[in-house]
Amino acid sequence: MEATPGAKLFSPGRIGHMELRNRVVMAPMVVQLAAENGAVTARSIDYYARRAKGGAGLVIVEATWIALGGKAFACQLGLDRDALIPGHFDLVEAIHRHGAKAACQIHHGGARADPALTGGILVAPSAVAGYYIDNSRSLKNASGTGATPSAIAKSVTSALPRELTQQEILALVEAYASAAGRAQRAGYDAVEIHGAHGYLIHEFLSPASNLRADEYGGSAEKRMRFAARVIRRVREVVGAHFPILFRMSVESGYGIDEAVEIARAVEVYGVDAIHVSIGGIGPITLVPSDTSPMARPEGWLTGYAEIIKKRVTVPVIVVGEVRHPRFAEGVLAQGKADFIALARPLLADPDWPAKALAGKDDEIRHCISCDYCRLALLHTRPIRCLVNPEVGREREFASIGPAATAKRVIVIGGGPAGLEAARTAAARGHHVRLFERAAELGGQLRLAILPPQKEKIEWLRQCLITQAQKAGVELFTATPFQPEVLARGEADAAVIATGARPREETVAGARADQVVAAWDVLDGRPSARNLALLVLGGRQMGCETAEFLAGRGNKVTLVSRSPAADLAGDVVASYRAPLLARMRRLGVVTHTGCDVRGLNDGKATIVDARGREEAVVGADLVVLARGSLPQPTWVDALREKVPELYVVGDCVEPRDIASALYEGAWAGSRI
Repeated sequence: MEATPGAKLFSPGRIGHMELRNRVVMAPMVVQLAAENGAVTARSIDYYARRAKGGAGLVIVEATWIALGGKAFACQLGLDRDALIPGHFDLVEAIHRHGAKAACQIHHGGARADPALTGGILVAPSAVAGYYIDNSRSLKNASGTGATPSAIAKSVTSALPRELTQQEILALVEAYASAAGRAQRAGYDAVEIHGAHGYLIHEFLSPASNLRADEYGGSAEKRMRFAARVIRRVREVVGAHFPILFRMSVESGYGIDEAVEIARAVEVYGVDAIHVSIGGIGPITLVPSDTSPMARPEGWLTGYAEIIKKRVTVPVIVVGEVRHPRFAEGVLAQGKADFIALARPLLADPDWPAKALAGKDDEIRHCISCDYCRLALLHTRPIRCLVNPEVGREREFASIGPAATAKRVIVIGGGPAGLEAARTAAARGHHVRLFERAAELGGQLRLAILPPQKEKIEWLRQCLITQAQKAGVELFTATPFQPEVLARGEADAAVIATGARPREETVAGARADQVVAAWDVLDGRPSARNLALLVLGGRQMGCETAEFLAGRGNKVTLVSRSPAADLAGDVVASYRAPLLARMRRLGVVTHTGCDVRGLNDGKATIVDARGREEAVVGADLVVLARGSLPQPTWVDALREKVPELYVVGDCVEPRDIASALYEGAWAGSRI
């Protein structure tokens, strides 16, 4: 699949009458940077302009609502009225200043709109609720009851929509066309019609959500009629030469064979390119249902894109876990697609295209498919990226320049916070030395890699090290920092990033060597195999450790003080359901709302919240996964010797990788 990048990826491309400088397309993602009324904000402009500056050929602006009744996200861009055109005009100008073309994706949420934003009303082709995974019903409990993976996949948590009348359908066709016209007037170079991901047009296309018996439902041809009318009416409004893209799901509610027919039909209706995606209605069968996003193979949709491409004549854009320039080049060279769409990779590193063009692949900060960015939608807050602290803060970081005076900086700790602080400070011209007591850099990233389906975290660890080295940081591993050795005046600034340590706990009746930290057992100390193991803690660390140990032939019981609904409750939804499903498949037994009274003769007594005995299970080893505590920071010892001090990461308070990287980058930018 891989090829030398450049020949295809950075050759000019064409969609209809629109010429592009290369084949890299920024795929649309709702980022929650708009105003509540749908208006473009300064942060919206900063975010999109930064991706254009990084070298993308086409920037497709996020799903933009065409009517208030289709609004799906609180701070989503809108184009349902003329008053919003000036903001979009400014946005397009900012994208154009950096040499990229701009398209606007027009969108109606259908049954997946948010009733809190639409006046309490949801509309759809039929009274079928939008498809969502209910992550609270994912794992059997000790009694063996619970939802199966197929039941989880079919669970629905959204409100029931009202079936659209034919008159309302025609009004929505006009709403799409009017929004497209506004996009054209705002200066966009193209418009993309959102026909994927379980939103309104996809709901009409899918037999799983379209149960109508009139001219808009029943046969495949009738289910396509709404899309046909939207595309043709948009074409009437924007004219023959304005490019129209159509984004479609090639699976989810129907299979690839029907997707091919949809693709052929929309070409006939008048689109200039087809953007291949997946999902939105019903389970996806292309990968096992218990596969976490991080474990999906690179370019997992390219095979489907190739099938579509063979049956249409318009260009095909493919998205889906494309991470490396050489892989992207291979997809194009083998004729599987005409353009490569990057969504999260351009969050992680907006300079992905520029670095790839310059042959600096090793400097790309790759998306690790952690789905941290989706928390913005879940919690109604601005977009953030786990690996790139600048996302959503583009203006703040753009104001950071070279240091006025080069200072001598020491960084204590080589985890993500320390490495990012060191890199940022060195890139600004400071002389930086980093001290790490362990033999390897990365801190807890070295442990985060070890549970199943987490291997891509190693990309981040290696990137942080490489970028620190290229910035000129002197890295000292297996070198514990000794504050008493540091002379007064030897350093102008210090960043303390000593990290965290596992929380310790005693278990009544257990021997000292019978209780180990999850950190240690993940690291192979001891190498537990074919034992009866008790894992204490039901959050991410506990659940991932339980899966890790069960996969090594151990009989694992997990005990959580929290209720079942909180199992792995600190994990993003797209990871939680697969994780709990894998635990179930491996035979992990859970006792939630419980604790351990004590051990006796290799057996553990589990009690409920009232102290009543619930079970007695084997426990050759007890694995503690109940959080961590900050490591000492030596702040008092250093305050008299170093005039400028910063404390960052888990040694302040144990949190997540994103917080560590942000604090490290911000500290390095302030020195």
